[in-house]
Amino acid sequence: MLKKSIAAAIGAVLVAGTAFAQTTDPKVEWSPGGKGDLLIAPMVMTNGGWNSQLKVINHSTTDSAVAKVVFKGPGISEEVLDFLIFLSPGDVWTGTVVRNSDGSVGVASSDSSSILFDSTPGTLCPSTIVKSEFVPTEVKFRTPHDLAYVEIFQSRMIRHATPAPIAKQVVFDAYKAACLQGVQITEDLTDNVLSGSVTLSNAVNGNKLTLPMTALANFNNRRYLSPLAYTGLALASATNGASKAAVEDALWGSGYSFPFNNGNGNLTFGIVTFPTKDTWSPTYNGQYAPFATGGGAVAVNFQVRNEEEELLGVAAPPSCRVSPCDSVIPPSVPRLSNEINVIAVANGGSFANTTGSVVNTQTFSKGWLNVGLTTDVSDTASNSRWNNLGQAGAPALVTYINWDFSGISLQGTWQYATKNFSGIGN
Repeated sequence: MLKKSIAAAIGAVLVAGTAFAQTTDPKVEWSPGGKGDLLIAPMVMTNGGWNSQLKVINHSTTDSAVAKVVFKGPGISEEVLDFLIFLSPGDVWTGTVVRNSDGSVGVASSDSSSILFDSTPGTLCPSTIVKSEFVPTEVKFRTPHDLAYVEIFQSRMIRHATPAPIAKQVVFDAYKAACLQGVQITEDLTDNVLSGSVTLSNAVNGNKLTLPMTALANFNNRRYLSPLAYTGLALASATNGASKAAVEDALWGSGYSFPFNNGNGNLTFGIVTFPTKDTWSPTYNGQYAPFATGGGAVAVNFQVRNEEEELLGVAAPPSCRVSPCDSVIPPSVPRLSNEINVIAVANGGSFANTTGSVVNTQTFSKGWLNVGLTTDVSDTASNSRWNNLGQAGAPALVTYINWDFSGISLQGTWQYATKNFSGIGN
């Protein structure tokens, strides 16, 4: 469902008695730090000596979970790599995204849950196991991007009558048989049992940054997923239990902010990921207006404050020295054009020259950065009891990385930015 214009939507909010549309079966919800049936890693990185380790946990100790791991490119979300993992009860899958010596990017994993298989001709169902590991990195990105984001879709659960441990061959054979027989995947076969994390590490400088994956509960996939077919949220309204618009409502947020420190060799970067933009798909089929027009760029307004509440960009004299103050809008409004947008917070420079990739903080070496994404009013509920219906925001995942120079080494942290509207009950 495409939205009305932003102005019309805001006007609708002001009309007494306005009724917002809800999905026919609203359930999906954001589960920060929790478990779900859809996981999103906002970024993996391989440039500059970095590699990115992914971990996915099946928290069920009685049943197996089969999931599809999908890597999306940073600019237009093309699917650069995908494969299935077969998680037995209580299992953890680990894989590492690395840049190879030949310049290719791939995933290395010695985990037995990483199963490469042939498929039955004429179907999308698995047929014969080829190998249960990716060592060396036999699975490679079709295009060797240094940045990507990851979506992990639970395909279905496999119920077991016998206690764990369960052999991988048993899990694979059960999934294969159900797929070939066309057994329908119903809501009771997509448990919220997955959680995950992504860890960026650099052997050169010893830095290591870990972030929990965003977990969405009750996405309720309805089809057998295969590496032979594109899998994206753009297809959700036709093939899965939750529509993309409901997923966006679950991710909805505004007023994103994070601290920065650019003094004494410290560095801060913000990352804005738009997992529902799905530019690669011919149809958007969501509810965020800036995405509906051909996957257009999202305008953003930055505000910079130091630790004394002074706002950067206010003219003098006279000047406003304490908040709240109105900041000067740069002459060219910054825009975020990609699905992964990395923003460097740079000490010095002119705030008026701020762009979508660099925010100049002039004389402010420490403080807070507000990321004001173009907002739209959510008209689709993700959950009848837990949603952002009627709130102005955007479907974004905003994280930030701080590297703190201690005088001996550079130590980093990676966290989610604070935001408004992270689930508001009716």
